[in-house]
Amino acid sequence: RYIDWLLTVPLQLVEFYLILAAVAAVSGGIFWRIFVGSLVMLVPGYMGEAGYLNATVGFVIGMLGWAFILYEIHAGEASKVSAASASAATQSSFTMMKWVVTVGWAIYP
Repeated sequence: RYIDWLLTVPLQLVEFYLILAAVAAVSGGIFWRIFVGSLVMLVPGYMGEAGYLNATVGFVIGMLGWAFILYEIHAGEASKVSAASASAATQSSFTMMKWVVTVGWAIYP
């Protein structure tokens, strides 16, 4: 499960950057913040489940990574670039993706 997530989650989150980069000049910082946030979310979860870290500590650290991702796509630089530079279609795609990450990931175990 975690091997799959280590591949698919960062790729899904990098799509936020790629969508913005297609329509506006965006800093590489957006890419790295989202990418690192995804690793902070996943690696401690794995470590907690595998017994390398207290499960509660792994969960809390993972949730902090997810909260950081949510901040970046809802109120951070990625959100601001989308609102300022993107077309209506791009903004719609960005909005749908951010709600998948917010709601979809909240209900997915």
